[in-house]
Amino acid sequence: MKIESLYTPHKAAMRALVEAIHAQAGMLPQFYWPAEMLGAEMATAEGFGIFEGEELAGFVLYREVPGAWEISLVATHPQFQRRGLMEKLIGYMIAAKGQGRELWLEVHENNESARKLYEKLGFKLNGRRPRYYKDGATALLYSCP
Repeated sequence: MKIESLYTPHKAAMRALVEAIHAQAGMLPQFYWPAEMLGAEMATAEGFGIFEGEELAGFVLYREVPGAWEISLVATHPQFQRRGLMEKLIGYMIAAKGQGRELWLEVHENNESARKLYEKLGFKLNGRRPRYYKDGATALLYSCP
């Protein structure tokens, strides 16, 4: 397992990973990333990936904003889920973010497994966006100092 920054050559693998998630679960409100939206996000965000051998197992996209990294997308390939890879990847980001910088993210209120992971890693719930998702669900806002 290795973690590295993602660049343009990784975009095809990132798209394939998101397509695998959609193929397994459909386009759920908790993970709604149609191709055009994903393309726009990959064009403007930075990212870290976690690899098993040469295969991209998961990735996180984020934007640098004053005082924080705002996480926009967290994705794990279905064949690599429930192996602790995202815990390692986000833990890496927590260590890499530097003093005085926070991590921010939002999560669908019904995404219990993601919420448990973020809270385990030290993220604190600090806000809500009611009716944020297409299904009318609330987005929960988390930060990690």
